[in-house]
Amino acid sequence: MQTATPTPVDPERLIDGAFIDSDLGIVDRTRRNMVRRGDLPEPVGYVGGRARWRLGDYLAARERLLASGRPRRPNPSSAVA
Repeated sequence: MQTATPTPVDPERLIDGAFIDSDLGIVDRTRRNMVRRGDLPEPVGYVGGRARWRLGDYLAARERLLASGRPRRPNPSSAVA
């Protein structure tokens, strides 16, 4: 049995808001507010009218958020009924 080799993270890869929302368990309005407050970086550009962020920029911001003790909101889709 082979062990899966982790895929290296490309910090230049572009991600969209849905990726961030899913990762943090937030909704788009919360993400926009976090960008406005400076908790998340500004998007680096737009593709097809949708904002894009560099993965490395987002991961650095996420680390700062977690280090500051901000609790992550639970993702409603993973709640147990």
